[in-house]
Amino acid sequence: MKKHMSLVLALMLLLSLMACTSDGPASPAPDETTATETSVENAYTPGVYKGVGKGHAGEMTVEVEFSENKIESIVVGEHKETKGIYEPAVERIPSTIMEEQTLNVDVVTGATNTSKGILEAVADAVKQAGGDVEALRSKARVETEKSAEEISADVVVVGGGASGSAAALAAAEKGAHVILLEKAAGVSGAGSMAGALFADRSSLQIAAGKEVDAQWIYDQYIKDSNYHANAGLVSAIIHKSASTVDWLVENGVNLVVLDAGHGAQYNHVGMPATAHGYVDGGVMALQTIHEKVESYGGQVMYETPGESLIMDANGKIAGVIARKVDGTELRITAKSVVIATGGFGGNAEMMAERFGTKSGTGLVRTATGDGVKMAWSAGAAEAGIDVAQWFGMTYDADKSKNMTNPRELTELVRNPLMFVNKEGKRFGSEEEAYESAALGNMMYNQPNAEMFIILDTGIIERVAEEGLAKVFVDRWGHMYGQGIKFMEAGREQNIDALTEAWRMPRDYTAVMEEAVEAGLAIKADTIEELARLLDAPYLVEEVAYYNTMAANGKDTQFYKDASFMNPVAQAPYYAVVTKLRCLGTLGGVAINEEIQAVDEAGQTIENLWVAGADAGGMYGNSYVMFEGATLGFAYNSGRIAGENAAENAGK
Repeated sequence: MKKHMSLVLALMLLLSLMACTSDGPASPAPDETTATETSVENAYTPGVYKGVGKGHAGEMTVEVEFSENKIESIVVGEHKETKGIYEPAVERIPSTIMEEQTLNVDVVTGATNTSKGILEAVADAVKQAGGDVEALRSKARVETEKSAEEISADVVVVGGGASGSAAALAAAEKGAHVILLEKAAGVSGAGSMAGALFADRSSLQIAAGKEVDAQWIYDQYIKDSNYHANAGLVSAIIHKSASTVDWLVENGVNLVVLDAGHGAQYNHVGMPATAHGYVDGGVMALQTIHEKVESYGGQVMYETPGESLIMDANGKIAGVIARKVDGTELRITAKSVVIATGGFGGNAEMMAERFGTKSGTGLVRTATGDGVKMAWSAGAAEAGIDVAQWFGMTYDADKSKNMTNPRELTELVRNPLMFVNKEGKRFGSEEEAYESAALGNMMYNQPNAEMFIILDTGIIERVAEEGLAKVFVDRWGHMYGQGIKFMEAGREQNIDALTEAWRMPRDYTAVMEEAVEAGLAIKADTIEELARLLDAPYLVEEVAYYNTMAANGKDTQFYKDASFMNPVAQAPYYAVVTKLRCLGTLGGVAINEEIQAVDEAGQTIENLWVAGADAGGMYGNSYVMFEGATLGFAYNSGRIAGENAAENAGK
């Protein structure tokens, strides 16, 4: 009986399954499901559409061609992105979107804003074509597991900025097999944006008759550090500086000697000519060095960040574990390791922990403290961890994109006008507008590290009649007529053209109105109204006191030069809203004069060197007040580290 019942139940189950299979809807194969969903999600009105997005330097446009259910082509059009930085994003983002038919695409490291701009522009085009933007953004990507790879080298350098590139080239020249790892998709780091490095007696300085006393440079480092700097390290870097400039020139980096005050820092005029400016820009300089490394048989691996150090059975450094762009773990055994990842200015959590949330982050988003943490994990001591490069003022990044050219606003207001904090109080002499490190330090110590620049219509009218050079200072007059040009932050600086523009009368009324429209400035018909709009309770009485001093021709509060005591007395009035500008951090790991990492007892960490912004010891709690210091330390420390790392590897 039981056997009979079992047969009946089995027969009923079989019939049930057959009924479901023959009479019910067929279950689609995985590929069929994907195709059906894709056709629904990606239904477009065929044609070519122009999309617009915001990149790093402003608007970007793309032309996207659609068929009924597919993105067929993407062509990036007009943009103002930095040459040498944007290219990987322009190459990869469109191709990935088309290949996978998704907007769920990883940004390209080192070109984050460019990547976002392209994605935003394509999304704009998708919307115009009637597509479902959110569906494309949420579409899952297929991930495949990768097996770990193993390779070896004599020297592995983590970080391809100025210090890491110098280390790689110096080691390669010594005959070492070098692998250079770079987190970004191409040339990156502060060295790609900087303008100049220092030296004392380079061949360029000697030829120009502009040698600098090494003791003068030494004194700047030591005194500006309030005697906290590692004097032996400072001396070693200075003594290497001249030969390093010559070495860079020999390897194809085009440099020019610049008189002090060549940038926005008029306070430097009259100082020795320490600076050697990039003629072709930092991106080109680093690309040239990377090519040289490869010419010696070295490998430059972009989008391959170092993640941790390999330790041998005796606890000594024996290489680096890195991660390739496709997710593959890469184990690189090496006799020597140089860490040069640019500090932790791009790590919001570390910045807030060390400097408070008001500090914000540095300019290099890929500098997230990776190398600093790696060195600490190997027993290296901390040094200079509380040193950030506060450097003048900046604006809200998103709001500044609403202006055609926010640099025009800076031309007018980055002068000794009236500076107040968010409460409406002056906090020092506004002459420090011409000394970026000093202004940055002053701003950091204000509530929220914010500053309002107060000006009236009277000063705008004076500039319209006389020009900036007469109303304030002839900023580049001491260099005019020499035909000097150099590159900084991806832009050419033509000294003669800048001087002529600075001397020419110009009405900045339209610029100020655009700043108001963009949200970078506040406008009012009375100081009382301006104070209310800014929520600055002390502004009214502070302006009254300032105007009294201006009328008397003397600043008895902070002793600003009387020629800059312009009254704030003619409506309408403006307040330009600025915040602290941070270039990055300037320390983290303790090193010795050989650029080798050391522990708390001062003992070297075998096989490990730390260069550039990851290394501490060159500063106190402030950037120094002369030109080319940071980039000079980067190249010189990297070069010394590379030479010693190669020797350690038996080369």
